[in-house]
Order: sequence, then C-alpha cells, then structure tokens
Amino acid sequence: MQHAARFALVPILVSAASAQGLFVGPQPSPAVVPAPVVTAPTPTPVAQPPVPYPVIRVVKNTVAADIVDGIATTVVEQTFANDGDREGEGTWLLPLPAGAVADGFTMTVGGKEMIGEVLDAAQARSVYEAIVRQRRDPGLLEYAGNGLLRARVFPIPARGEVLVKVRLRQVLQPLGGIYEWQWPVRASRLGDGGSVPIGVSVHISSTTSLRSVFTPRGDAEIVRKGEKQATISMEASAQSDDLRVLYGLADREFGLHLMTWRKAGEPGYFAMLLSPRRAAAPDRAPTRRCVQFVIDTSGSMQGKKMDQAKAALRTFVRSLRPSDLFQIVPFSTEAVPFHPAPRLADATAVAEALSRIESLEARGGTNIASALDLALAAVPPLDDGAPFLPQVVFVTDGMPTVGVTDPKQILALAQKADRAGARVFAFGVGDDIDVPLIDDLVRQHRGARDFVRPDESIEAKVDALCQKIAQPAMTDIAVRCDGLDSFEVHPARTTDLFFGDNLQLCGRYRGHGARVVKVTGKVDGVACEFVFEVEFPEANARHDFVPTLWARQQIGALMEAIRKNGASNELVEEVRRLATQYGIATPYTSNLILEEGMRLGGDGQYRGPGDRMPAPGGGRGRGPTTGGPGVPGPSGPATAGPTGPRTGASAVEESLSTGADEFFLGATKRVDGNARRAKQLGLRRAANRSFLDVAGTWVESGLGDDWRSKAVVVTAFSDAYFALLQKQPDLREVFALGTKVAFRDGDRIVLIEPAASEPAPAAK
Repeated sequence: MQHAARFALVPILVSAASAQGLFVGPQPSPAVVPAPVVTAPTPTPVAQPPVPYPVIRVVKNTVAADIVDGIATTVVEQTFANDGDREGEGTWLLPLPAGAVADGFTMTVGGKEMIGEVLDAAQARSVYEAIVRQRRDPGLLEYAGNGLLRARVFPIPARGEVLVKVRLRQVLQPLGGIYEWQWPVRASRLGDGGSVPIGVSVHISSTTSLRSVFTPRGDAEIVRKGEKQATISMEASAQSDDLRVLYGLADREFGLHLMTWRKAGEPGYFAMLLSPRRAAAPDRAPTRRCVQFVIDTSGSMQGKKMDQAKAALRTFVRSLRPSDLFQIVPFSTEAVPFHPAPRLADATAVAEALSRIESLEARGGTNIASALDLALAAVPPLDDGAPFLPQVVFVTDGMPTVGVTDPKQILALAQKADRAGARVFAFGVGDDIDVPLIDDLVRQHRGARDFVRPDESIEAKVDALCQKIAQPAMTDIAVRCDGLDSFEVHPARTTDLFFGDNLQLCGRYRGHGARVVKVTGKVDGVACEFVFEVEFPEANARHDFVPTLWARQQIGALMEAIRKNGASNELVEEVRRLATQYGIATPYTSNLILEEGMRLGGDGQYRGPGDRMPAPGGGRGRGPTTGGPGVPGPSGPATAGPTGPRTGASAVEESLSTGADEFFLGATKRVDGNARRAKQLGLRRAANRSFLDVAGTWVESGLGDDWRSKAVVVTAFSDAYFALLQKQPDLREVFALGTKVAFRDGDRIVLIEPAASEPAPAAK
C-alpha cells in the first residue's frame, strides 16, 4: 500500500538605585575518540531492497533574511530527499511570528511556483491542534498562537531530491524604538530535518544609522559594517534556542533603547542599551591617551607564551598614534620599565620600542604588585591641551610569587597608587592565573578582561582590544532616570563606552509610565549630557529574554559578594533561588539545581540527567563534575579560594560564566555555555519558568515537596487538555515541553500525563 509522506516543515520565520529614580555611574577609584580507519578491499555492491513507499528527509536547510529600513525579506531554501521507490508529497507549514504580516509569500518547488495559503491565528490554531492530535507530539503547540503559511509540496520524485524555496516579506513594527526579527529554530525538530544544521544569516541595512544591534543568543556572530549595516550569522541545530535579532536606530551621536518584560501586578525587568556611533566623526580629534603595557616576563612565560607576548606588544606599539604617550613595563622578579617616564609615540620612540621587545627573555618570579604600582603611579603630564586618558594593559600567565603575594594587599596597593583614575585591561594567559585577582583588578579600575586559553592565539584578541580602547566615545558615564522606582540594577558602576560598543544596564522596576533618562559623561574631557524619552510599561510579554539577562547579572554580583565576604546562608540561598527560578546553570550553581531536582523527586533520589554526576567524595549526584565550589575541575586539583578554585580551567570557566557581557573584551563574542550546561542538567525554560527533568517528567522549579500528591492530572491530547490550552494560551510553551509536565496553575498544580495505554515519548 502506498503511504503519502505528510510532514510538518516548520523552520519558522518568524548600581545605585532608589525610589526617586535610577542612577548608575562610576564610583571613585579607590572527547570522543574516533574509530580507527581500516583499509579493506572494496566490497561488491549489494542491491538495496525496494522501499515501496516514499521516505522523505531534509538534507539542506538555510535561512537568509535581508532587512532594509524595517522591511524584512526572508528566503528559506530546503532540499528534500526521497529515499523511497514511490513519489511523495507533503504539507509545508511555516508559523508566523506574532503580529507578522506575510507580504509576497511565494514558493518554488523544483523550479515551479506553487500556490500557498496564509492562515490567520484562529485558522492556524485548528491546524496545529489537528497535527498534534494526529502525531501525538505537543511540540507544535509552542506556535499555536501564531498565523500560518501552508503549501503543498508535490511531487517529490522517488530516489530523487526537490528544492523548496520560499520568499516571505514582512513589515517589522518597532516597539519602543526596537525592531525585532525572529526565527524559531526549534521548530525544525517538528519536521524530518531535526538533525540537519540550519544556516542562518541576517543582513540589516538602514538609511538611518544603526545604534543597538543585539541578539540574546551567545553563539551568533554580529559583524558591523560602517554606521548603517550589520550582519548576524549562526549555525544552529533543531535543539538550539530560537534566534531573535533586535536593532535600534538613532541619528544622534548616542542612541538609547529600552527593552522590558513585565507580568501585570508584579515588578518588571528592563535592559537599557546605550550605543554610540560605529566610529568617531572624521573631523573629531583622537582622544589623547597615556597607555602603559605591563607584561609578565617571568620564567613560566618561556616558549610559546613569550612569543605570543612579544607579538602582542608589537601589535600594541604599532597601534599607537603620535599624540599618545606610552610606556612598556616588563616584570618578573622586579619591574624594569623601558623609559623613566611615559613618552610620546613618535616614529623614533616606536622604532626603539619594537627593537627592545625582541630582546625580552622569560626568567625569574612574578612580582605583580611592583609592576602595577609602577604603572598606576605614573601621572600623565598636564599641558594646555585636553587631558590624557590613562590606560593600563596588563598581561600575565600566573599568580604572584615575589614581593606582595596576598591578593587583597595587591588590590589595596593598586588602588592607592592610582592617582589619575587609570582604566585597567587585563589578559590572563593559560589556566594557571589567579582568576579572582584579575577580575577584581579590572572591576576596581573600570576596565575589562579576557582569557587566552592554552589552545588559543593572543593576536586576534590583542588586535580587538587595540581597536576598542583607541577612541573612547564617552568616559565617566552616569545614567539617571528620575522618578523611576528601580532596584537591583547592574552593573553597579559604569565603564568607559567605546565606539562600536554598547553599555548594557539591567534591573527591576516598579511603577510605570513615561520617563526621561539622562546620560552624562565626558567626551574628549568635556562634560556633556544626553536626554532620552522612554516608556516603562505596566505589562509587556514581548521580550521574555530580559529577565534572564538580569538574572545572570544578579547572580554574578552575588558570586562576587560571596567570593569577597564568604558564603553566608543568606547569599547562598538567594543564589539557589535565582539559579532554579531563571535556569542559570553555571559551575557555581549546577549543584544547587541538582539539589532542587532531588528535592522534587520526592524520595531523595534524583533520576534526571544530573543524577549521573558523582559527589566529591563518591556516591550519587551531589556535586558537579566541572569544578563547582571546592570541586576539582577538568584540569585537575585547583587551589581553593573562599568559595571555589582561584586557578585552573574551572576557575576561568566560573569567571566567564558569571561575568557580565560588558565585562568581557574578547575579539569575538564568546559562545554562552549556559544552554549546554542546562541541557546536561535536564533544565529547560518555558513561559518564563524553569523546569527540571525529574524521572522523565518536566517539573516546574519551586513546587513543594508534596507536589505530586496535590496535582490535578490532565491526560495529554484529551479534550480537557485542549480546553485548558484554549483558556490559557500562554501555557502553549509549557505544553510544548512534552507529554509529562507538572506546573503551577494559579492556586493548583497540574500534571500532564499520557494516556495509560500510550507510552510517553522521550523528553526533548
């Protein structure tokens, strides 16, 4: 009997704070092993048995969007292969993002244009539910509130391929000055192409200057091209988070865009993006700087590290402008600067410095305190021109071993020596550095840091740093919003803002309505102020990623407090609450999430994915394998600090996972490993809630220990199941988790379970 292949193809187009207002400003400076290859004679081809029905699969999947002045043209190209011996057909479905308007929907199959339909949300809902009932797969419910494009794909020839090309035009409507384009990548798992990588490229061009270009995904690369163009690209799997690209425009020197999320009746969340122009105006004189390169030449830098350090120094020196002052301070057992004082970077000085760099050798101990004291104590000279901006670039591969070695004393001495308010930018080379010392040093001096891992090259990151710090757009920044009842705002102090970069502020707020945000600072040493009108809504469900942005910053601040002051019960409990509520799976918090899963298991035995983790002393699931507090990381035992390792690969991972984005100065945006760690722990986010996989059931975090005895059971795909969804459409993301889900519904707990005669599919 011939079976028609019907498939749902769904690659969707889709701080200082008080009740008087918000104020944030600068504070005074105080392995899998591959199988062996076996060579064998070429076997005689064996005839494949006939397949008397079509077998359809996706073999290629790309999405390309071109956004011009708010009009998005998205082209989807998919190649379908039919491995059967009879031709097949299918129904192609493309759910639309909420509020999208399909303009110019065309579909080409094998060179022939096909006729398709555009269904509104009400029509689409019945289509979704019919497929869900038929397939017994709740995944499609995640898009049940959207419109739908539908077209027939026929024929798909036997043992052949067909290329499907779809063009969709969409008018993006800005909200609060922010344009948003979406592509729900996860929807691809609903078709037959779940294992095929999805290549996504989004190009933005505008007649008005682009200011903020942002995506919550950590594995998407953003490349800016001048003032008015940007390209965002990524390669995703069907299990990846959905891609969202947001951008704002501004024809002023600075742009400020506000994103909020708020549930009615509760305090809201906000993220502000302050962005300067991509580059300084051609007629703007370059900022005069006094740059000092403090470079570790201790014995541990021998070999490749020393070669990298010299390459970094050459890049730094060649990036200097004649108007800059500079100094090079190599240090080992003691610091020996190239010159008695910083000097102008004229041609003679630059040539001399490049020559002397070649003679540097690695030997002796690591006297960090002496080197920092010498560099920070240097005060740029005063003259009739604009003041020099002091910057220190610090490169080290180890811990202090000579002179003052206590990290707290080093920080205190550095703060005392810094009379000019220098900005410190640091590179940690390798995994043997004192990570907390690096982090605290750059925070104290309003800078940023990055780490060069053993398998990385330093040149690309050095080049990115040189470009970034060469021309500050604004220094000594303060952000104030009078009348806004804001709290838990991060970062607590601002850093300098460079051209092509942005400053991100995240926080909570009460109240609502129109407000005025004032940004003050110095441009080329001259005080200035910029004023922006924004709206803080009473309720807004559009930017559901904003709470997670805030939670990452809040946890980072708590971890810093724990590291400095010790792990008090109050701080640890707050980390526990945030980690489970917002799904933040970091080396600090993984064990807390694990404990929550064990508690929800009811019998003390957690049978979710994280239960396989060994405890530090053996036994079942009480500690992470990746170096949580006090636990050795993958690189072996580490030197323990107050709450965790100070050195080693795990210490670096902790710093990267809890540090705020603007605290990072890498050459390219690093991949955020939180989603990967969350998946390993059996942790998912849906409808702004966190769920843990407990023995195959997705259980909402925060339910009581006796949740199962109180739960009201609803059978998956029953009439009651769909009635509940129609009554509360916001639950569609929760239902999409699977057929075994427990969640809070007002004052009751609901447990979705499959029918008794129907086994539950594996959790996604």
